[in-house]
Amino acid sequence: MDGRPVAVTGGRDRTLRLWDLTSGRQIGQPFTGRADYDYVESLATTVLDGRPVAVFVGGNTGIVRVLDLMSGQQVCEPFKGHGGWVKAVATTVVDGRPVGVSGGDDKTVRVWDLRSGEQIGQPFRGHTGWVTAVATTVVDGRSVAVSGGADRTLRLWDLKSGRRIGKPLRGHGYDVELVVTTVVDDLPVAISSGADDGTLRLWDLRSGRQLGEPFKGDTGFVKAVATTVLDGRPVAVSGGIDGKVRIWDLESRRHIGKPLTGHTDQVRAVATAVVDGRPVAVSAGDDHTVRMWDLSSGRRVDEPPTRHTSWVHAVATTVLDGRPVALTGSDDRTVRVWDLATGEQAGDPLTGHTDTVTAIAAAPVGDRPVMVTGSYDKTVRVWDLRSGTQTGGPFTGHGHAVCMAAVVEFDGRPVALTVTEDGSLQVLELTTNRPTTTVPTDGPAGSVRHLAATTIGDRPAAIIVSDSSSDPVRIGDLATGDALGRLPAGATDAVATATVEGQPIAVTTSYQTVRVWNLTTRRQIGPDLHFPKPVTAAAISEDGHVIVCFDRDIAVFTSTPAPPGQND
Repeated sequence: MDGRPVAVTGGRDRTLRLWDLTSGRQIGQPFTGRADYDYVESLATTVLDGRPVAVFVGGNTGIVRVLDLMSGQQVCEPFKGHGGWVKAVATTVVDGRPVGVSGGDDKTVRVWDLRSGEQIGQPFRGHTGWVTAVATTVVDGRSVAVSGGADRTLRLWDLKSGRRIGKPLRGHGYDVELVVTTVVDDLPVAISSGADDGTLRLWDLRSGRQLGEPFKGDTGFVKAVATTVLDGRPVAVSGGIDGKVRIWDLESRRHIGKPLTGHTDQVRAVATAVVDGRPVAVSAGDDHTVRMWDLSSGRRVDEPPTRHTSWVHAVATTVLDGRPVALTGSDDRTVRVWDLATGEQAGDPLTGHTDTVTAIAAAPVGDRPVMVTGSYDKTVRVWDLRSGTQTGGPFTGHGHAVCMAAVVEFDGRPVALTVTEDGSLQVLELTTNRPTTTVPTDGPAGSVRHLAATTIGDRPAAIIVSDSSSDPVRIGDLATGDALGRLPAGATDAVATATVEGQPIAVTTSYQTVRVWNLTTRRQIGPDLHFPKPVTAAAISEDGHVIVCFDRDIAVFTSTPAPPGQND
């Protein structure tokens, strides 16, 4: 995408995420799913009219969607032809027309136009159980779909005529859970795996015969397979419930090297790519990590800081003794400090919380680097990062779990803002380690999306962004806890503030739109700023420059704040 090798992942959080395989970093914001599905069941990618798209289906639904990966917009109407669950999707081109191929619990395979979302021809019928896997290839000049099902068979279909090719391919003793296609010695082949039998089988798609004995190596269910070429040899890369990634020589049907280890739970998805001339595999697992492997050396390309013993829920960055560091909090109740230059953990884990660490913020207090943490244990703790010790507390004034934290400065005094599940925002004075006031957010903390702070008049104020459909941006007095009003900003993703020429100014973002506000008048300054791609971050400087990040670009605008009474 834009000349970069990119991976696309779908997860149980209903999102699609893009990853730059050169840097290992996420690209932009996740594409957030709709509420009509629980997770991403199946995903394929292709190019449609010169633009990269993802074709995906949400779990527990029969709806297939096509998403433009550049704009984040839906390309066509969702395909709903199956009527029940759709378990698998693939893409190809038939007579110059890009199409999607899907299989579902109605025991059919269906072909549909990726531009219009309309079904092409009649459903392919023949399976006597759910269709659980589909792939596409070319066999002797014909565009072909290969489907696998709960009837333990694979079937071939001519995508142009809609007719079945040959007899069902039999051999699996369990449901066929996955199928991929490739070419071995100029022979079009399919690789399939059956549920719980732990085998991979190689099929000659011309004759319909199995090639040799099944591959076996994964302990139990093989969850994912992808193919590539390694040192001129066709290979398969598999992942299974044992959390290991394996490489197979498709000509000899033997392992290459030792299994690749690193995942701490089962591997659910595998894909392959070429990055800087190196063949790599990308794997994703139930340990909530995406990992990249150099297939030539068998080593991990990325080394994420995953030494927590459970899920990581909070992260922040700061500078400690001149070194940039990351701070992470986890279900394991610890906070860990990581040297960003080396990737190594700095010092021992910080312990004290008795439940999941859910919020972290950091800032200097005098000459001390200070961290503020919040937890499901309903406490807020303040830490001296240099010594690794707590400074006072813990603060137990919250009656609910702490879900969000930020550190700001007012009148030269650093304060921490913490948000809890009961929808309140509490202010903690960091120089004295004393709580000062509580600001209502008019909603549960789960709906609070972003926080910022500034001074309006002579009052310290919090700008609170929530998921509320009627009043998403609220302003609260940090000294008294009183509500100071609202911004009529509509649906908002994030907010940033600054004081420009004596006026408190806010910048709000909403997908591809940025707005500038005078917080004294609560009025918008100037027109909406529209961008061709989703806005990932925005800020405003004290000299009035508005900085907007979208995709890989940064735009800078000059803004003059309107005095009170104008822009009405």
